[in-house]
Amino acid sequence: MSSAPKDYRIIAAAKVSQQKSKIPEAWLISPDIIKNSTNFMGIPDTCGVLSDVECEITSNYDATSILEMVKAGTFSVEQVTVAFCKRAAIAQQLVNCLTEIFFDKAIERARRLDAKRRANPSEVLPPLFGLPISLKDSFRVLGEDTSTGLACYVNEPAEENSALAAMLLDLGAILYCKTNLPQSIMTGDSDNNVFGRTLNPRNIHLTAGGSTGGEGALLALRGSILGVGTDIGGSIRVPSVCNGLYGFRPSVGLVPHGGVRDVTVPGTVGVMSTAGPMATSLRDCSLFLKSIMQAGTWRYDSTAISLSWTNLKAKERLRIGLVEDDGIYTPTPPVRRGLKMAADRIRARGDIEIIPITLPNVKEHCQDLLDYFSLSGSEYYYEQFARTGEPLVPSLKAVIGLLSKPVNSLRGFFDLNVRRAKAAKSYLELFRDNNLDAILMPPAPHTAVPLDTWSTITYTGLWNYLDYPAVVIPIDRVREEDSADDVSHAKFGEEDTRLYGLYTGPEKYKDAPICVQLVGYRHADEALANSAALLDRIINND
Repeated sequence: MSSAPKDYRIIAAAKVSQQKSKIPEAWLISPDIIKNSTNFMGIPDTCGVLSDVECEITSNYDATSILEMVKAGTFSVEQVTVAFCKRAAIAQQLVNCLTEIFFDKAIERARRLDAKRRANPSEVLPPLFGLPISLKDSFRVLGEDTSTGLACYVNEPAEENSALAAMLLDLGAILYCKTNLPQSIMTGDSDNNVFGRTLNPRNIHLTAGGSTGGEGALLALRGSILGVGTDIGGSIRVPSVCNGLYGFRPSVGLVPHGGVRDVTVPGTVGVMSTAGPMATSLRDCSLFLKSIMQAGTWRYDSTAISLSWTNLKAKERLRIGLVEDDGIYTPTPPVRRGLKMAADRIRARGDIEIIPITLPNVKEHCQDLLDYFSLSGSEYYYEQFARTGEPLVPSLKAVIGLLSKPVNSLRGFFDLNVRRAKAAKSYLELFRDNNLDAILMPPAPHTAVPLDTWSTITYTGLWNYLDYPAVVIPIDRVREEDSADDVSHAKFGEEDTRLYGLYTGPEKYKDAPICVQLVGYRHADEALANSAALLDRIINND
């Protein structure tokens, strides 16, 4: 007879104690380092844990450069792996961004790869040879928990790798840690009752985002330079906005998703989650997608859509649709300034057309998105919490009501599908009739916001509903010129006014990143990556 489940507090205390034991004593930082600090970005390089070479490895290069130098022999795999393990340990102590820590396994794998290379110097190296990659907690990694921030799943180590973890290992990558997410994986704050809250390293009073917020914070502190998240309503793009990162939401199925723990009811098929990269450069997102798409995803995941990366020639002349708002929420002053700055720089180029457009029926489509999320209501979530007596965290309390009204008939589900097919046709016409290569728009009506106040996903979720690829590009940060204006500027009603009023000026939002979002057509992910690369160079003056 099995024993009754323990109280979540007992489980969490034991798990966090185990987690702390995985960080070597020599890698610990003094608590005095962070006293009275609200921005932790400079601490990893100055805390004394990293050697000069480790600072160089983790601070100065993106994943593409690291990969090139490892393959050239400039750095060994072990050097790079130890450097990122140490920096991830620092990040964990600063912002609580990790869940599973398996640095020892990663370093041992790195040594084996170095030894194999020495023994076979002429052997062709796999495409991601020796590159450390971090994963959102929901990806199963053999021998490690996949608790997804729920006490009821702690101490259940995975018996096999998820499809993507297995594929990354075969491609030569080093897996070394998994990252924090929200209770239920369905909110904009990465906070749960097992590991606690992840802080935003740029401004600890603002959210790190969700649901891939631990990944976002880790990448911002460069405890990783290439990580993988999942996105069903904005969970790659929201933390990319909050942490000033590049985040690519691919079309569903292009990146293997099998073996990922979703907290939704098994068998409910509606709007699907997709896996994708978060990185410190756009070319690293392309590196990830190219490596995955060229490697036969069907061998790893029966649900994968095996479209190949074809090294498509980038277009030099583009037609970009410009969307200033989604018709539901009014962008705040820094978001408006950022979008205008981006559009002005693109126009100044002279050979790229910008066409102002209006997105049709966003409110109706986003309501249908919520209905897909709540196909079976919220009871499944509550049942998982009840196993160990977990209360709802604040951010989930604010949104769980949206999932409490299930679609109560098969006919209702069919009607959802009919409306989505009609929406897909109207957006095809939007792209086709305007001859668009991509759409440029905000990824949210605001920057990172105070803790537990991120409450909308309309700017991102629309594209999950339609399954269009989308990428977030960081372009600036909140500046002194971004003064707050009167809430009367909010154009779309009471809820818009409330959300607009969260922005009170640059003092409270100091160092919050400003980003734009570029959206492409379904399954044209490589073309979107090419368009984004060109616009990124123009907007960021690279």
